[in-house]
Amino acid sequence: MNAERAIRPSREVTTSALLGAWVVPHPSELPDLRIQMCEQVLRPPCGREFMMRVAGGRSPLIPTISGPPEQTAAIDITGGMLMARCEQRRLRQAQLYWVDEDMTSLALAAAATPSHEPVRARRMPAESGLMLFAHPIGGLDVDLAAALTGPWTTAAPDLDEGLRLTFPVVGVSWSQWSPADLDLDGAPRKIRWTPRTPPGAAPLPPEFDGVWLTFWTTGGKGWDSLPADLPLAIDTHTGATLTAANLAARETLAGSARLQTHDELVLPFDQPLPRPHQDNASRWAHVVYTAWQLMGQTGNAQLTETETMPRPRHGQKRDKRAGILGPGTVQLVRVHTRHRPSAQATAEDTAASHGRRAPQWNRRWPVRPYRRNTCLNPRAHADGGCEHEERVVPAHIKGPADKPLVTTDRVHIWDTPPPLQP
Repeated sequence: MNAERAIRPSREVTTSALLGAWVVPHPSELPDLRIQMCEQVLRPPCGREFMMRVAGGRSPLIPTISGPPEQTAAIDITGGMLMARCEQRRLRQAQLYWVDEDMTSLALAAAATPSHEPVRARRMPAESGLMLFAHPIGGLDVDLAAALTGPWTTAAPDLDEGLRLTFPVVGVSWSQWSPADLDLDGAPRKIRWTPRTPPGAAPLPPEFDGVWLTFWTTGGKGWDSLPADLPLAIDTHTGATLTAANLAARETLAGSARLQTHDELVLPFDQPLPRPHQDNASRWAHVVYTAWQLMGQTGNAQLTETETMPRPRHGQKRDKRAGILGPGTVQLVRVHTRHRPSAQATAEDTAASHGRRAPQWNRRWPVRPYRRNTCLNPRAHADGGCEHEERVVPAHIKGPADKPLVTTDRVHIWDTPPPLQP
């Protein structure tokens, strides 16, 4: 890419193609990363993000309270604080999962056909968990000029209107959840929680039960991957022009977190998943739930395998000092060796992806996996006493994984019609 194209990309070329690819931390780094995440969720930048989501109506639950004006005026702050503390507890109790490239790709391919199964608690691989993906499971494009317009900066006058910033979704934390979980440490009990959607929804009853998902994106915006002298913004206080190098230096000085919260979603048990929409939490939830389904398949239907990485003794002591309650071991989730795609197919898909969006998977899975409604108790099927669940079938796997997919256009034609049966 020449310098002129890097500085003035066309409208078809976005900054996502210029920014550095997401590089997943090594599995051994995940326990220490969890400690950092637990600390940062209560710090002002992250806590403020929770409050902004509540105030802007972007939180999965909107708090309401009846009482004097001085109490209701602070509801956004109170709600944001409760959600941040709930997130910290979720992380402290989490089982850790590290999902490799092929497994991420398989979950994306299978999730392209939405699940129609009601959300079930038994699908969660752990009651509380933190899962990091080697590839992004999605992303959100943001207009760069809009992202740079705020209290401290404004977009440079000659900034190309076609430039956009991509925030990749690379992780998810979850826990089984009910409204009482947000009433922590003597918080006001008069708070009622109403789902963000649908409009006009009633507050959740105390007996509500479901799973709370928090999606995570990269902490750094990737300024250091842009041309260093590219003018991007104007400092509103000094009037100085800020280049990509200036913004990268500011980000380093501020000590930006490696991961930061991006969006949240609450899924009620025994209800269908929400209809997936492009580039939002509903679509990412389908990918996560599909990954859970894949991990839960056993026997002849087993498509994944899990390896446990132990936590060293000094790491266990560090967890204890940080108040970590969940296990320090990391579960490495991969596609089962029987179904793993060839190294060449994986490499070709990776080369076709820029690393800040969901990856290409067409070469790894040339025929998309499909879902099959499976009866778990066929003997009781006739009288309706059985139970059904979805299972993902890898229709593309026929024979050794390192052999090419064989297709045929052969059509069988009867030369003469078969004889009629008497």
